[in-house]
Amino acid sequence: MFSNLSPRQLGYSAAIASPALWGFAPIFFHFLTAFALDEILAHRALWAAVFMTGLYFLLGEGAKLFAAIQSRKQLLGLMVGACLVTTNWTAYLVAVGSGHIVESAFGYFIYPLMAIALGMVVFREKLGRRGWLALLVATIGVLIKATQLDGMPYLALLIGASFAVYAVVRKQINIDAFAGMVLELLMIAPVMLGYLVYLTFIIKAGQGSFFLDGSSYGMIMALASGIVTSVPLVLFHLGNRYLHLNITGFLFYINPSLQLIIGVLLFGEDFVWQDVLAFGCIWTALLFQFARLPKRKYLR
Repeated sequence: MFSNLSPRQLGYSAAIASPALWGFAPIFFHFLTAFALDEILAHRALWAAVFMTGLYFLLGEGAKLFAAIQSRKQLLGLMVGACLVTTNWTAYLVAVGSGHIVESAFGYFIYPLMAIALGMVVFREKLGRRGWLALLVATIGVLIKATQLDGMPYLALLIGASFAVYAVVRKQINIDAFAGMVLELLMIAPVMLGYLVYLTFIIKAGQGSFFLDGSSYGMIMALASGIVTSVPLVLFHLGNRYLHLNITGFLFYINPSLQLIIGVLLFGEDFVWQDVLAFGCIWTALLFQFARLPKRKYLR
Protein backbone atom coordinates (compact mmCIF):
# COMPACT_ATOMS: atom_id res chain seq x y z
CA MET A 1 0.00 0.00 0.00
CA PHE A 2 2.80 2.41 0.94
CA SER A 3 5.55 0.75 -1.12
CA ASN A 4 5.63 3.55 -3.70
CA LEU A 5 6.10 6.28 -1.10
CA SER A 6 9.50 7.67 -0.20
CA PRO A 7 10.39 7.76 3.54
CA ARG A 8 9.66 11.50 3.60
CA GLN A 9 6.28 11.04 1.88
CA LEU A 10 5.44 8.21 4.27
CA GLY A 11 6.44 10.41 7.21
CA TYR A 12 4.24 13.29 6.07
CA SER A 13 1.30 10.95 5.41
CA ALA A 14 1.58 9.43 8.89
CA ALA A 15 2.22 12.79 10.61
CA ILE A 16 -0.96 14.22 9.07
CA ALA A 17 -3.13 11.13 9.52
CA SER A 18 -2.23 10.67 13.19
CA PRO A 19 -3.45 14.04 14.57
CA ALA A 20 -6.39 13.91 12.15
CA LEU A 21 -7.56 10.62 13.65
CA TRP A 22 -7.02 11.97 17.16
CA GLY A 23 -8.98 15.03 16.17
CA PHE A 24 -12.01 12.92 15.26
CA ALA A 25 -11.64 10.65 18.32
CA PRO A 26 -13.96 12.78 20.51
CA ILE A 27 -16.87 11.64 18.33
CA PHE A 28 -16.17 8.04 19.34
CA PHE A 29 -15.49 8.77 23.01
CA HIS A 30 -18.63 10.90 23.20
CA PHE A 31 -20.55 7.60 23.16
CA LEU A 32 -18.57 6.39 26.19
CA THR A 33 -19.41 9.27 28.53
CA ALA A 34 -21.77 7.06 30.55
CA PHE A 35 -18.85 4.91 31.71
CA ALA A 36 -16.08 5.64 34.23
CA LEU A 37 -13.00 7.29 32.73
CA ASP A 38 -10.53 5.01 34.51
CA GLU A 39 -12.32 1.93 33.20
CA ILE A 40 -12.32 3.29 29.66
CA LEU A 41 -8.60 4.03 29.89
CA ALA A 42 -7.84 0.49 31.06
CA HIS A 43 -9.89 -1.04 28.25
CA ARG A 44 -8.22 1.22 25.68
CA ALA A 45 -4.74 0.06 26.64
CA LEU A 46 -5.65 -3.60 27.09
CA TRP A 47 -7.50 -4.08 23.82
CA ALA A 48 -5.04 -1.94 21.90
CA ALA A 49 -2.38 -4.44 22.98
CA VAL A 50 -4.54 -7.41 21.97
CA PHE A 51 -5.50 -5.87 18.62
CA MET A 52 -1.98 -4.75 17.69
CA THR A 53 -0.31 -7.99 18.75
CA GLY A 54 -2.83 -10.11 16.87
CA LEU A 55 -2.52 -7.98 13.76
CA TYR A 56 1.27 -8.02 13.93
CA PHE A 57 1.47 -11.81 14.05
CA LEU A 58 -1.26 -12.10 11.42
CA LEU A 59 0.96 -10.08 9.09
CA GLY A 60 3.83 -12.49 9.77
CA GLU A 61 6.01 -9.90 11.48
CA GLY A 62 6.35 -11.66 14.83
CA ALA A 63 10.07 -12.32 14.33
CA LYS A 64 10.75 -8.57 14.66
CA LEU A 65 9.31 -8.65 18.16
CA PHE A 66 11.65 -11.41 19.27
CA ALA A 67 14.60 -9.60 17.68
CA ALA A 68 13.77 -6.43 19.61
CA ILE A 69 13.41 -8.33 22.88
CA GLN A 70 17.03 -9.50 22.57
CA SER A 71 18.28 -5.90 22.70
CA ARG A 72 18.46 -4.63 26.28
CA LYS A 73 18.90 -1.05 25.10
CA GLN A 74 15.74 -1.16 23.00
CA LEU A 75 13.78 -2.87 25.76
CA LEU A 76 14.89 -0.27 28.30
CA GLY A 77 13.90 2.54 25.95
CA LEU A 78 10.50 0.96 25.35
CA MET A 79 9.98 0.51 29.10
CA VAL A 80 10.67 4.21 29.60
CA GLY A 81 8.29 4.99 26.72
CA ALA A 82 5.59 2.78 28.25
CA CYS A 83 5.93 4.61 31.59
CA LEU A 84 5.75 8.01 29.86
CA VAL A 85 2.68 7.23 27.77
CA THR A 86 0.95 5.74 30.81
CA THR A 87 1.79 8.93 32.74
CA ASN A 88 0.32 10.96 29.88
CA TRP A 89 -2.89 8.94 29.81
CA THR A 90 -3.20 9.08 33.61
CA ALA A 91 -2.62 12.84 33.77
CA TYR A 92 -5.30 13.32 31.13
CA LEU A 93 -7.65 11.07 33.11
CA VAL A 94 -7.04 13.01 36.34
CA ALA A 95 -7.56 16.33 34.56
CA VAL A 96 -10.85 15.30 32.97
CA GLY A 97 -12.05 13.49 36.08
CA SER A 98 -11.39 16.53 38.29
CA GLY A 99 -13.20 18.90 35.97
CA HIS A 100 -10.08 20.47 34.41
CA ILE A 101 -11.10 19.74 30.82
CA VAL A 102 -9.82 23.03 29.42
CA GLU A 103 -6.49 22.44 31.16
CA SER A 104 -6.24 18.91 29.74
CA ALA A 105 -6.82 20.26 26.23
CA PHE A 106 -4.20 22.94 26.84
CA GLY A 107 -1.66 20.18 27.48
CA TYR A 108 -1.86 19.18 23.83
CA PHE A 109 -1.56 22.82 22.79
CA ILE A 110 1.81 23.12 24.49
CA TYR A 111 3.03 19.66 23.39
CA PRO A 112 4.11 20.84 19.90
CA LEU A 113 6.16 23.71 21.36
CA MET A 114 7.87 21.33 23.79
CA ALA A 115 8.50 18.77 21.05
CA ILE A 116 10.02 21.39 18.74
CA ALA A 117 12.24 22.69 21.56
CA LEU A 118 13.42 19.18 22.46
CA GLY A 119 14.06 18.45 18.80
CA MET A 120 16.40 21.43 18.59
CA VAL A 121 18.18 20.52 21.85
CA VAL A 122 18.42 16.73 21.54
CA PHE A 123 18.62 16.20 17.78
CA ARG A 124 20.18 19.56 16.83
CA GLU A 125 17.29 20.31 14.50
CA LYS A 126 17.34 23.77 12.98
CA LEU A 127 14.60 26.20 12.08
CA GLY A 128 14.79 28.58 9.15
CA ARG A 129 13.48 32.13 9.29
CA ARG A 130 9.99 31.03 8.34
CA GLY A 131 10.15 28.29 10.97
CA TRP A 132 11.15 30.72 13.71
CA LEU A 133 8.38 33.09 12.67
CA ALA A 134 5.88 30.22 12.72
CA LEU A 135 7.11 29.19 16.18
CA LEU A 136 6.72 32.73 17.48
CA VAL A 137 3.19 33.09 16.16
CA ALA A 138 2.19 29.65 17.49
CA THR A 139 3.62 30.55 20.90
CA ILE A 140 1.52 33.73 20.95
CA GLY A 141 -1.54 31.61 20.17
CA VAL A 142 -0.76 29.21 23.00
CA LEU A 143 -0.25 32.11 25.44
CA ILE A 144 -3.63 33.54 24.43
CA LYS A 145 -5.19 30.13 25.05
CA ALA A 146 -3.53 30.11 28.48
CA THR A 147 -5.67 33.07 29.53
CA GLN A 148 -8.61 30.66 29.81
CA LEU A 149 -6.91 28.84 32.67
CA ASP A 150 -7.06 29.58 36.37
CA GLY A 151 -3.73 29.35 38.18
CA MET A 152 -0.65 27.31 37.26
CA PRO A 153 -1.63 24.55 34.76
CA TYR A 154 0.33 21.73 36.41
CA LEU A 155 -1.66 18.94 34.77
CA ALA A 156 -1.40 20.58 31.35
CA LEU A 157 2.37 20.87 31.75
CA LEU A 158 2.57 17.21 32.77
CA ILE A 159 0.43 16.15 29.81
CA GLY A 160 2.48 18.16 27.31
CA ALA A 161 5.88 17.35 28.79
CA SER A 162 5.28 13.61 29.19
CA PHE A 163 4.14 13.31 25.57
CA ALA A 164 7.02 15.43 24.25
CA VAL A 165 9.63 13.42 26.15
CA TYR A 166 7.87 10.25 25.01
CA ALA A 167 8.24 11.34 21.38
CA VAL A 168 11.96 12.04 21.90
CA VAL A 169 12.60 8.73 23.66
CA ARG A 170 10.86 6.71 20.98
CA LYS A 171 12.53 8.63 18.17
CA GLN A 172 15.94 7.54 19.52
CA ILE A 173 15.05 3.84 19.47
CA ASN A 174 15.97 2.19 16.20
CA ILE A 175 12.97 -0.09 15.93
CA ASP A 176 10.05 -0.55 13.58
CA ALA A 177 7.22 1.76 14.69
CA PHE A 178 4.68 -1.07 14.63
CA ALA A 179 6.91 -3.46 16.62
CA GLY A 180 7.79 -0.80 19.17
CA MET A 181 4.15 0.07 19.72
CA VAL A 182 3.21 -3.60 20.21
CA LEU A 183 5.97 -4.14 22.77
CA GLU A 184 5.04 -0.97 24.67
CA LEU A 185 1.40 -1.97 24.84
CA LEU A 186 2.33 -5.48 25.97
CA MET A 187 4.22 -3.89 28.87
CA ILE A 188 1.19 -1.79 29.84
CA ALA A 189 -1.50 -4.43 29.24
CA PRO A 190 -0.87 -6.64 32.34
CA VAL A 191 -1.28 -3.61 34.64
CA MET A 192 -4.52 -2.62 32.94
CA LEU A 193 -5.80 -6.21 32.98
CA GLY A 194 -5.08 -6.45 36.70
CA TYR A 195 -6.89 -3.17 37.30
CA LEU A 196 -9.96 -4.34 35.36
CA VAL A 197 -10.02 -7.61 37.30
CA TYR A 198 -9.80 -5.60 40.53
CA LEU A 199 -12.67 -3.36 39.43
CA THR A 200 -14.82 -6.33 38.38
CA PHE A 201 -14.42 -8.57 41.41
CA ILE A 202 -13.58 -6.14 44.23
CA ILE A 203 -15.05 -2.70 43.47
CA LYS A 204 -18.13 -3.89 41.59
CA ALA A 205 -18.31 -7.09 43.69
CA GLY A 206 -20.49 -9.05 41.29
CA GLN A 207 -22.73 -6.10 40.47
CA GLY A 208 -21.00 -5.23 37.22
CA SER A 209 -19.26 -6.78 34.25
CA PHE A 210 -15.68 -6.95 33.03
CA PHE A 211 -16.87 -5.26 29.80
CA LEU A 212 -18.12 -1.93 31.18
CA ASP A 213 -21.87 -2.40 31.80
CA GLY A 214 -21.95 -5.96 30.42
CA SER A 215 -24.17 -5.14 27.45
CA SER A 216 -23.27 -5.97 23.87
CA TYR A 217 -22.85 -2.22 23.34
CA GLY A 218 -20.40 -1.99 26.21
CA MET A 219 -18.40 -4.95 24.90
CA ILE A 220 -18.22 -3.58 21.35
CA MET A 221 -17.19 -0.11 22.51
CA ALA A 222 -14.55 -1.49 24.89
CA LEU A 223 -12.99 -3.57 22.11
CA ALA A 224 -13.26 -0.76 19.56
CA SER A 225 -11.51 1.65 21.90
CA GLY A 226 -8.35 -0.41 21.44
CA ILE A 227 -8.36 0.23 17.70
CA VAL A 228 -9.13 3.92 18.15
CA THR A 229 -6.20 4.16 20.59
CA SER A 230 -3.55 2.15 18.76
CA VAL A 231 -3.83 3.14 15.09
CA PRO A 232 -3.10 6.90 15.46
CA LEU A 233 -0.31 6.12 17.95
CA VAL A 234 1.48 3.91 15.43
CA LEU A 235 1.12 6.62 12.80
CA PHE A 236 2.47 9.15 15.33
CA HIS A 237 5.67 7.13 15.75
CA LEU A 238 5.94 6.54 12.02
CA GLY A 239 5.80 10.27 11.34
CA ASN A 240 8.38 11.03 14.04
CA ARG A 241 10.71 8.39 12.64
CA TYR A 242 10.99 9.94 9.18
CA LEU A 243 10.49 13.65 9.94
CA HIS A 244 12.02 16.20 12.30
CA LEU A 245 10.07 17.08 15.42
CA ASN A 246 9.83 20.67 14.24
CA ILE A 247 7.70 19.36 11.35
CA THR A 248 5.56 16.81 13.21
CA GLY A 249 5.16 19.26 16.10
CA PHE A 250 3.50 21.89 13.90
CA LEU A 251 1.39 19.25 12.14
CA PHE A 252 0.10 18.07 15.52
CA TYR A 253 -2.01 21.24 15.68
CA ILE A 254 -4.35 19.49 13.24
CA ASN A 255 -5.59 17.60 16.31
CA PRO A 256 -6.88 20.50 18.46
CA SER A 257 -8.07 22.30 15.33
CA LEU A 258 -10.34 19.41 14.37
CA GLN A 259 -11.44 18.98 17.98
CA LEU A 260 -12.43 22.64 18.04
CA ILE A 261 -14.48 22.32 14.84
CA ILE A 262 -16.18 19.13 16.07
CA GLY A 263 -16.82 20.59 19.52
CA VAL A 264 -18.47 23.71 18.10
CA LEU A 265 -20.43 22.16 15.22
CA LEU A 266 -21.47 18.81 16.73
CA PHE A 267 -21.49 19.34 20.48
CA GLY A 268 -22.46 23.01 20.71
CA GLU A 269 -19.39 24.12 22.66
CA ASP A 270 -18.61 27.82 23.01
CA PHE A 271 -16.18 29.48 20.63
CA VAL A 272 -14.93 32.45 22.65
CA TRP A 273 -12.65 35.29 21.60
CA GLN A 274 -9.58 33.55 23.05
CA ASP A 275 -10.24 30.64 20.70
CA VAL A 276 -10.56 32.98 17.72
CA LEU A 277 -7.20 34.63 18.44
CA ALA A 278 -5.40 31.45 19.53
CA PHE A 279 -6.43 29.35 16.54
CA GLY A 280 -5.91 32.30 14.21
CA CYS A 281 -2.30 32.43 15.38
CA ILE A 282 -1.86 28.67 15.12
CA TRP A 283 -3.28 28.43 11.60
CA THR A 284 -1.16 31.41 10.56
CA ALA A 285 1.87 29.61 11.99
CA LEU A 286 1.04 26.53 9.90
CA LEU A 287 0.89 28.70 6.79
CA PHE A 288 4.28 30.23 7.61
CA GLN A 289 5.80 26.78 8.16
CA PHE A 290 4.35 24.84 5.24
CA ALA A 291 3.08 27.25 2.57
CA ARG A 292 5.53 27.72 -0.24
CA LEU A 293 5.63 31.19 -1.70
CA PRO A 294 5.82 31.40 -5.50
CA LYS A 295 9.17 32.45 -6.84
CA ARG A 296 9.33 36.03 -8.01
CA LYS A 297 9.72 36.66 -11.68
CA TYR A 298 11.66 39.72 -12.66
CA LEU A 299 11.22 41.52 -15.95
CA ARG A 300 14.38 42.03 -17.90
